[in-house]
Amino acid sequence: MDTAVIVLRVALSLGVVLALMWVLQRVSRKKLSGSATRGRRSASVEVVGRQSIGGKASVVVVDVEGERLVLGVSEHGVALLTSGQAPAPELTIVTGPVTLPVRPTPSAERFGQELAQQTAADPSLPSDAAQPLPMRPRNRRPQRAALPTAQQLQGSILSADTWRQAASALRNRRAG
Repeated sequence: MDTAVIVLRVALSLGVVLALMWVLQRVSRKKLSGSATRGRRSASVEVVGRQSIGGKASVVVVDVEGERLVLGVSEHGVALLTSGQAPAPELTIVTGPVTLPVRPTPSAERFGQELAQQTAADPSLPSDAAQPLPMRPRNRRPQRAALPTAQQLQGSILSADTWRQAASALRNRRAG
C-alpha cells in the first residue's frame, strides 16, 4: 500500500515538473520572438536561386520586400553584386470555363473480361508450395539448458567464492 502511494506521488510530482517546464518554454519562446519584431517590420526573404561558382563561393538571388538582390557569397563574407526591382509574379486571368484533360476510363465490360481471364488461368505455383515452410530463427545460437558449474564461474563476479574472498580481505584489512 505504501509503495503504491509513493509511486503515485513521484509520478504526480514528475508530471507537475514537466508541465511547468513546458509552460516556461512556451512563455520564453513568445518573449524572444516578440522582442525581435517589436518596433520594426519583419522582412520577408525569399531565395530565388543559388549557383555555386567554386569550392566555397556561390551567387545567390534573393527577393526582399519587392527588391531583388544578387549576392556573392564566399567563406570570407557576403557582397552585394547588384540590386533591382523584383519582377511581378505572372498571373493568368481565367474568364471562361476551364476544361481539364480526362483519361479514358476502362469500361465495366473490359474489366469483366480481364477478370474472367485471370480466374480461368492456371496457377503458376507448384502444388507443394501450398504447404507452409518450417520457420527457424536466424542468427541465433541454441540456448544453454544447464546452469554454469562452480568451476566455470571460478574467478568471475558471479562466483560465491569471489565474494567470500573479498569479504575476508576487507575483514583482514580492518583488523590489521
